[in-house]
Amino acid sequence: MKWTRQQLLLALLGVIGVIRIGEYVLVSMIEEPLQQRRSRIEQLNGDIRKRQATLSEMRKSGEQLETWLEQSLPADPEVARTVYRSWLLSLVRSASLQNAVVDSGSPAVRRGRKRAVLLRSLPFSLRARGTLSQFTQVLYRISRAGYLHQVTGFTLNPVGTTGQFDLSLSIETLLLPNRAGDSLNNGDSGLPALPSVADYATITTDNIFGIGLNPADPMEHTLVTGITFSNGAPLVWITEQLTQRVSRTSPGESFTTVAMNGRILEVRDQEVVVESGERQLILPIGKPFKEARVVQE
Repeated sequence: MKWTRQQLLLALLGVIGVIRIGEYVLVSMIEEPLQQRRSRIEQLNGDIRKRQATLSEMRKSGEQLETWLEQSLPADPEVARTVYRSWLLSLVRSASLQNAVVDSGSPAVRRGRKRAVLLRSLPFSLRARGTLSQFTQVLYRISRAGYLHQVTGFTLNPVGTTGQFDLSLSIETLLLPNRAGDSLNNGDSGLPALPSVADYATITTDNIFGIGLNPADPMEHTLVTGITFSNGAPLVWITEQLTQRVSRTSPGESFTTVAMNGRILEVRDQEVVVESGERQLILPIGKPFKEARVVQE
């Protein structure tokens, strides 16, 4: 059979049509569903990775929350105020700081959804006088303590060339509502980087203010030198040997020295009771302030 030209063209068009139909079937019914399935699988794998990452973050957050609960101050603001203030005063006493005053402010509340309490913050302030070595001890112990607290403000002013400084310290503490217990934890923050306060001795030896400091301790060179009476009322004589300054103070009045500021509470035969900062002290006549005894409450 001999094909005419027209028949050949028709046959060719038919073959082309079958090929086009085959390509359409291949693309629309096989390749497109396969590609859609691959895309869906990739999307699901991505979702799985995201959910795994979220679960991992949730586990870490749960562990972190447990740590924060341990480090938090007690949830009750008044309990937290009492125990943290007592702790700060213990630092003051251990470092033998003078004129120390510890205050606390009003708690601030941060709320979340439905006005639920997320946390409370409670500010504290510490003012005291002492040497760089004493302040270094206090700051080291604050950094070392495993509490939710941070120093938010710090000023240090030299008292002339006496080697003494006036310190003002601002601290913010956090209280989590689900924290159980009424006492501070005994944990360690792992800070600062060096393991011992002795590693920071260079702070006390460097002359960071560029002034000539007298290394003598004013507490060892300030003393009650006598008690006299004027019209039957006692007068307390206080001598600062480093400056040869002498002051007279009556009971109920305040006195100011480089070593210590305070107020005369009571005059006895051979000693004077004074109030300085948070403490009441007994100053024997003729003895330096450094040998003062704390009045037992």
